Amino acid sequence: MQKGLYIVATPIGNLKDITLRALDILKECDAILCEDTRVSQKLLSTYGIEKPLISYHDHNANKVRPQIIKKVSQGQALALISDAGTPLISDPGYKLVRQCYEEKLPVTFLPGPSAVIAGLVLSGMPSDRFLFAGFADKKSFQEYSLLPVTLVFFESAQRLTRTLKSMEQIFFNRQVAVIREITKLFEDVKQGSFEELIHYYDEVPPKGEIVVVLSPPLSALPKEEDMEALLRQTLQTHSLRDACTLVAGTLGLSRQHVYQCALHLSKKGTRSHKNSEKKR
Repeated sequence: MQKGLYIVATPIGNLKDITLRALDILKECDAILCEDTRVSQKLLSTYGIEKPLISYHDHNANKVRPQIIKKVSQGQALALISDAGTPLISDPGYKLVRQCYEEKLPVTFLPGPSAVIAGLVLSGMPSDRFLFAGFADKKSFQEYSLLPVTLVFFESAQRLTRTLKSMEQIFFNRQVAVIREITKLFEDVKQGSFEELIHYYDEVPPKGEIVVVLSPPLSALPKEEDMEALLRQTLQTHSLRDACTLVAGTLGLSRQHVYQCALHLSKKGTRSHKNSEKKR
């Protein structure tokens, strides 16, 4: 093998998803860079690969990176893998690649499995324009809320329902897909509204690795005055709770958003009533 850094995608679940080229590189390289040596050892043992393993992850990257650069400079061929899927996606590998380029060292990529792409494909959402937003962080939801593209997030099973409830407050008029255990025995895809999926996972707590995909906004959001007019009309014959549910379903909006609008209308009505009393 020629010296250089070989970025190698590995399976995200089913170990048979490794490519033939990836196996060749892992067998022939001088050493393998990996996040967790225990996790990587399972894959390597399956295919009878015995190579020195070098731990490279968020916590030791700054310390280990110069050592890696030195090894490649001296003529070694090193393979970089992650615990699962394509390296550099939500891990520090990009800094190593960038430094290799700065040192004029060769870098190549062996494509393969990616939970981002697999989740997007399985979601059934439009795939012509999408944005991968990493692990779900409610602090960034507002930033993404108006983008007219499909959004892809990573999430853990323990946080899923809490995250869906946070998303429901920000992302209006979108469909949701939750994809679990991709390529594994219990692979599962659930699609629907936020309300439907929150209810489902409250009843059936999720397990495994999860990708959450949001569709682009289904249509242009209705004007605020149209929503207010429909609310006023519905409130004449329904309770506040039922009116908010009906309007949200009709317009494809978050129930929480409609509820806030209803409270605003109620306050406006109270102020108007007080003003009319003063004029009398």
